[in-house]
Amino acid sequence: MAGFASCAPFAEEEERLQAWFREGRGALLPYLDPATLMDPRNLWPQARTALVGFFPYARPDAVPGAAPGSLKLSRYLWGMDYHMILKPRLTRLLEAAQARWPGLEGRVCVDTAPLLERQLAARAGLGWQGKHTLLIAGKGGSWGFLGVLLLSVDLPLDEPVVTEFCGSCTACLDVCPSNALEPFRLDPARCLTTYTIETETEPPPDIAAALASSRWAAGCDACQEACPWNRAPLWGDPALWGGPSPLHTRSAEDLPRGAAQWRKLTRRNALRRVRDRHWRATLGRILGA
Repeated sequence: MAGFASCAPFAEEEERLQAWFREGRGALLPYLDPATLMDPRNLWPQARTALVGFFPYARPDAVPGAAPGSLKLSRYLWGMDYHMILKPRLTRLLEAAQARWPGLEGRVCVDTAPLLERQLAARAGLGWQGKHTLLIAGKGGSWGFLGVLLLSVDLPLDEPVVTEFCGSCTACLDVCPSNALEPFRLDPARCLTTYTIETETEPPPDIAAALASSRWAAGCDACQEACPWNRAPLWGDPALWGGPSPLHTRSAEDLPRGAAQWRKLTRRNALRRVRDRHWRATLGRILGA
């Protein structure tokens, strides 16, 4: 699914975002800049309209930790690196548009640019930001990647989603292994994904204990697994699924420890950004070795 959104500044987000940074929530994510996040045109001055796409990636048989003795890796890590799939797709779309409209300029953004993608997706009518802070695409659930194509022209916009439909449900908050969630707010300093993917910083003792007890070795899907909107989600594009990997099927004790084997198993996978030493440190925290 896709929609068109305005690239106007996120004035309605300014107070919340500034408070988030003042509280030090972004300390472990130094690449985030509030000034850039607040206005897509600070990222790319030509931006006028954003084409936002929701790309489902879940599949029924991809259940982290289902194999006997295995650790848990987030579902988004089971396939080929999504950047390598979605960026070329959006680039081809831009090139096709430019062939029809000479002078059109665009910029492709897939998760690596300082852009409020979920807020853009809500503006584009794709869904709302749930209490777990992820985009919920209605009955399509939240198992999806977001891709954005910033365009240099003003186009007709889709009707934004301005209401959230989480209601009184707190399932995602209640199940978070490290108490990283408040309604519509995430504390990265408490999130397991921060310490298994984003930074090699030593986690606080209670977060390390949550890693060990939950056995999430790369990312964490606990909040999405508990979300009622994911009971019957969109089962995604097979190109984003990938096939079975030893990382998901081996017992924890048989997982790779050496650099060469790690590089081989994570080739063309989004987990490749995690260094082998970071992986070994995470295994040590979970397995106590």
